[in-house]
Amino acid sequence: MSLLFLALAVAIYLLLASLLRTLHLYALRKKYTHLAPNPYTMTPQTAHTILLPLFTHEFPFSYALSTQTALLKSYAIPSGTSLLTSTRRLTTPRAVGKRSEDTAIFISELLASSIDSERGLKALSKMNWIHRQYGTRIRNDDMIHTLALFVLEPLRWIDRFEWRPLLQVERVAVFVYWREIALRMGMVGVPGTIDELGIWAAGFEEGNMYFAESNVACAEATVELFVRALPGWMRGVGRGVVAALIEERVRPLLGVREPPGWVVKVVEGLLDVRAWAVRVLFLPRWKGVPVGGVVDAKTGRVRREVYAFEPWYVGESWWLSILKKWTGLGLWMGKPLPGPEFLSDGYLPEELGPKEFREKSRADVLADAEKMGEYARQGGGAVLGCPFAFGR
Repeated sequence: MSLLFLALAVAIYLLLASLLRTLHLYALRKKYTHLAPNPYTMTPQTAHTILLPLFTHEFPFSYALSTQTALLKSYAIPSGTSLLTSTRRLTTPRAVGKRSEDTAIFISELLASSIDSERGLKALSKMNWIHRQYGTRIRNDDMIHTLALFVLEPLRWIDRFEWRPLLQVERVAVFVYWREIALRMGMVGVPGTIDELGIWAAGFEEGNMYFAESNVACAEATVELFVRALPGWMRGVGRGVVAALIEERVRPLLGVREPPGWVVKVVEGLLDVRAWAVRVLFLPRWKGVPVGGVVDAKTGRVRREVYAFEPWYVGESWWLSILKKWTGLGLWMGKPLPGPEFLSDGYLPEELGPKEFREKSRADVLADAEKMGEYARQGGGAVLGCPFAFGR
């Protein structure tokens, strides 16, 4: 009898999970019915309200993972990697961790806070300031291609490895929002639709994506960062998993060794099993995943609570301090522990990026944020039809 009740409880739960996901999807379609005839009429502000739940509720796993593969894919463009290797911003063990964490924070500020918020304006202005330091060495088309990767890679990942494909209105929302970011970064010639962006990116890659030693240096530094926390005997397996996550055509351009076929099948199989489990076994997420960190009400500084590789801007709690003193190593499970060397007092958006630019850029960044705010109040690129003049 107990087995019967258990089977009945499981059946009811599975039915409930299926029903709630069906109702959730129905509600989404109904909510955006007015945009269905032409979703490109949505404003960047509307796009943000559609995009944010994808990032925090619907597909946080695939969104986070796809941004990492997008960065790796960007390293197959020698015109970009040659600059990265010459500045040593990515190829030294000490620099690669901070750059990776800063990149994640920039994306978080732009997507979670929105580009019209005070934090988003400052973060985007700081990105623009950093890019301006390299002048014409950062090409307009290279920037558009990186933008395309941040649009197209998450869409590809979600459609292939998530519990449901994206709705067309969601796909367009991702594009509209990132296109506005591109205009506020001063990019010119940005395609006007997501299909045009895909065609543009394919054409750009045909002429600009090829093997170079600078690609290898950037990819190797990043892959090493991914597997750094693993025990030595597991790093080979970790490298194989990372290789399996990279598109087959891109691997040789990065100097990444081709993984065994069985590794690719296992990785893709696990991702497929995860998608099935989320679709069939899990209830819809009621609460979004934590994004950003804790904001100090007095100073405005953000202390992060989670990190990927190195604890930059993570607050140093009392128990971590004890653990650090007890171990004497400053490491836990292969990862460094928070501390002053990782700026544990937190960050302001205008301080992100290389430490040597922290004070040097502050006045210019804050001034640009004010100007960009006025640009946004006039409607931004979506209304004005021209890039932000201070973006480059």
